[in-house]
Amino acid sequence: MVQTSLVAARRLDVHPRVGLLRFVLPSFMVVLGLRAATDFEVLMALQKRKSSESETVKANQIEVVHTRVFAASPNGGNPCPVMPCADRLTDRQMHDLARKFGLDTAFVLRPRTKSADIRIRYFVPDHEMGVSGHATIAAITVARLDGTLKSDHVRVETMTGIFEVESARRRDGIIVTLEQNKPVFGPTLDPNPVARALNIDAKRIRLAESPIQSVSVSRAKLLVPLEDSKVLDNLNPDYQALWELSEKLQVTGFYPFIRHTDKENAQAEARQFPLRAGFPEDAATGVAAAALGAYLATYDRKCLTGQHVLRIAQGYAMQAPSAIEAIVECAAGKVTRTAIRGTAEVVRRERIED
Repeated sequence: MVQTSLVAARRLDVHPRVGLLRFVLPSFMVVLGLRAATDFEVLMALQKRKSSESETVKANQIEVVHTRVFAASPNGGNPCPVMPCADRLTDRQMHDLARKFGLDTAFVLRPRTKSADIRIRYFVPDHEMGVSGHATIAAITVARLDGTLKSDHVRVETMTGIFEVESARRRDGIIVTLEQNKPVFGPTLDPNPVARALNIDAKRIRLAESPIQSVSVSRAKLLVPLEDSKVLDNLNPDYQALWELSEKLQVTGFYPFIRHTDKENAQAEARQFPLRAGFPEDAATGVAAAALGAYLATYDRKCLTGQHVLRIAQGYAMQAPSAIEAIVECAAGKVTRTAIRGTAEVVRRERIED
């Protein structure tokens, strides 16, 4: 038997002792009450390897949670894809995904700042943004539903800074309040270039109560008071002129609005035309609504001391009815706090190749 094993080892071009062990060891295993691998065990090993390869394929995928934010009806709100675990994605992959969806897209990552609980990056098809109100509410809602965030109060790290967020569970979902900064009011503007960008007669801009003005609570928006809902609904901007004027004024979009609207429980209605985002209009814009809240609290309510909650309707011209709550607090004739409040609904989940 030993001689046979040595010959076999030479034929296999291995060391004779190794060849000997290959042939002798099974016999010893039988003597010792052990057993050699059976065909079934080999099959199971192959199956385990296939399973491991399958897990590797899954590891190359990323989960996407599709949401709608600030919805005022079943088909309303602003759609927002959320990537709950995006740390392994590169900048280019994030940008490519936003282009694929054609929407504001939120990417949740581990924070880099010790004082933050979560970090979010925001991409639209054409560029990265510093912060997005509706996308933050979407990302926080997904994190709370998935158990990633346990606390009702968290600090969110963004490119623009750290923002405080409160969330509370209700029967119909999770309501999220996103703190913004104190408003910064820019200079007032002549109506003519703004009217040309919006493709309307300058007389349709209502300047009797308040001016055209940029306001920022995290990202600057140009607030344009219009005459009535007919003017607002029929807006068809010259986008190139609008973008060029936005860049000149250093704002991230136009937010034309009306004070009187037939939308239920709304104190104002608006439309948002963003700066070179990759899409022409937003169905619901949290940072713009918060800026408008600060503007209305200043010009209409004269910074009356106390809290003002203003409900802003948006998205109706896009057949995506939305409602955003802007929270403004005033004291000593100044706005001392701004925030936005609303909910996000999870529409579906999927896994895609990253």
